[in-house]
Amino acid sequence: MPQAQEIDFNAFARDFALRAPGDPAGAVADWRAATAGMTADLRSALGRVVNARLDARARSALRGSPGGLALVFEWAVEKMLPPPMPRLPFFSPRQAYGYCASLVEERSSGAARHALDRGLPLLVGLRRETSTLANKGRGAYDDFIAVLNGRGGSRSARFFPACTEPGAQYSARAARTAKGTVVDARYAAVRFRKNEGADVDGDGIPELGRLVAGTYVFTEKTGGFLGNRAFKATADQTVERDTDGDGFFDRADAKRIDTKGAGRSLYIHRGGADNVADVNTWSAGCQTIPGNVYGDFLATVGRPASFCYVLVDAR
Repeated sequence: MPQAQEIDFNAFARDFALRAPGDPAGAVADWRAATAGMTADLRSALGRVVNARLDARARSALRGSPGGLALVFEWAVEKMLPPPMPRLPFFSPRQAYGYCASLVEERSSGAARHALDRGLPLLVGLRRETSTLANKGRGAYDDFIAVLNGRGGSRSARFFPACTEPGAQYSARAARTAKGTVVDARYAAVRFRKNEGADVDGDGIPELGRLVAGTYVFTEKTGGFLGNRAFKATADQTVERDTDGDGFFDRADAKRIDTKGAGRSLYIHRGGADNVADVNTWSAGCQTIPGNVYGDFLATVGRPASFCYVLVDAR
């Protein structure tokens, strides 16, 4: 059995699915040997790939085995939870690709899975929940955007730091009134730049929005953005709004899902550098990459006519 870091996810999943119906105990033993010492993120990814390959016979056989029943339950729970954020760097480009591919297979639309199968350009965004008030409203590069390369049978993924949520500097709540006071006292430490929100709950205060996790198709934006190449969605985007202004996007936000207010305005574009004391992501809901690595990001993406972007909420 190869070391865990060297395992080909697809090959292992195929062999597991073939063995499980007739020898569930042996399949479980293979799983334990393969995942011994494996990090939680890779174990979770391998489980997603295996689970997707199982047919009814394999599942039934596993449920009849104590070890197999525990595995089926583990995979069912994992599927309901946000995936773990990866620990970088991965041991190899193959494992980085396997982690991302498992998310595409489980959590994307058919278009993205089709792109994955054909080795077409594909981006995966991994979002860590962060308050819009972080870094005094300037945002944080604590997310990742991975560019997958499956061309010619090559399988690798290159990760870039990213910001996938807006900063409070673009919130109307951070603006100053005629008396010089901040509209919302919780935003007192934020230096307001401009309003980039929409009022979806009718309280008179526009709310910031972020992309709902899911699959989007992007293409090159004519004229670029902020002096660089940028990418724009090919269809209207669905966002969620921080209607209660607490800095987070969750079920406490009444009427938070907005299918019309954003249009196609949430781009993928260059942000401020991440190697300076005063980091600023320049994100009002767009997906931004630090300026000091943006050139490498563009070179890795290349110039496809269009590409799928799969945004995933991670933990």
